[in-house]
Amino acid sequence: MIELTPLARPYAKALFSAAVESNTIDEMAVDLKIMAMASKTEEVINTIENPVLSRQDVISILSNLFEASVSDTSKKLIEILAENKRLNLLETIYSIYQELLEHHKEQKSVEVFVAAEPGKEAKDNIEQKLKSTYGKDANIFFSKDPSMMGGLSIKIGDETLDLSIRGKVKKLVNQLNF
Repeated sequence: MIELTPLARPYAKALFSAAVESNTIDEMAVDLKIMAMASKTEEVINTIENPVLSRQDVISILSNLFEASVSDTSKKLIEILAENKRLNLLETIYSIYQELLEHHKEQKSVEVFVAAEPGKEAKDNIEQKLKSTYGKDANIFFSKDPSMMGGLSIKIGDETLDLSIRGKVKKLVNQLNF
């Protein structure tokens, strides 16, 4: 599979620069999130990959889909990506844009992987502890990973703290195999 990040980075940087200029960085992030989530739906994927539809048809369908929910700049992005056959980059563009936004706002992004969805009290407790360590404006995301068996794993940037049962079992196996 081809790595999409190098292809998506110029689009994300251009969007971010335009958003900074027009003072709409948060609004652009919301637009990109909407488009990235929509790009993962089966209907949109089928529209993008449909060989019968021309590029102009795809642009028209997607423009109508996002008519009321995104800005004109975002609609222009759809047109440009469709013209260059790069609509598959929407999710990656959103990820890179988020990184640029967090860097701009000096925020940390913390991803917490859990085996099962934690209760509200446990989730609030985890968020409170992470925000006290990484700043109260840290972005905290929870993701389910049933293969962890239990516990949690926390990823901040390129560092990971693995407190899962799976991680402890792997560590034990490595120690036994010395």
